[in-house]
Amino acid sequence: MHEFSAACSIVDAAVQAAESHNVKKVNAVNVEVGEFTFLIPEQLEFNFEIASKKTILEGAKLNVKKVRGRIKCQQCAHEGEAQLQDDIPSQVAIFAPMKCPKCQSSATVITGGKDFVITNIEAEVSAP
Repeated sequence: MHEFSAACSIVDAAVQAAESHNVKKVNAVNVEVGEFTFLIPEQLEFNFEIASKKTILEGAKLNVKKVRGRIKCQQCAHEGEAQLQDDIPSQVAIFAPMKCPKCQSSATVITGGKDFVITNIEAEVSAP
C-alpha cells in the first residue's frame, strides 16, 4: 500500500506539471528513491501503471533510480553512505542506530535517503 500512495503522489504532481506546460503526451517520469523510503521499485512501477490510467500519463514509463542513504557521525563528524549492519534486517535499519564506518560509534544520524523526488518528465509538447 505504501507504493500505491507514492505512485498516486507522483501521478498527481506529474499531471499538474504536464497540464501547466501544454503537454500532449508524457513518455516517462524519472524519479529518485531514497534507500530509507523502503519503496520497492518494481512495486512502485506497477502501482504507477495503475494510478496513471485514464490520465495524460497512461502508458508512460516510470524510471526509478535508487539513492543510497547517508549518515553523519556525531562523535567524529564523518559523513558518508550508510552501511547497513549484517545482523540488522534492512527493513528495520532506519530505526536502529547505524555504526560509523570510521570510528564505529553508534552516535549517527541519517542525513539522506529518506525521500523520493521527481527529477524530470519526458514529454511531447503541443505547439502554442
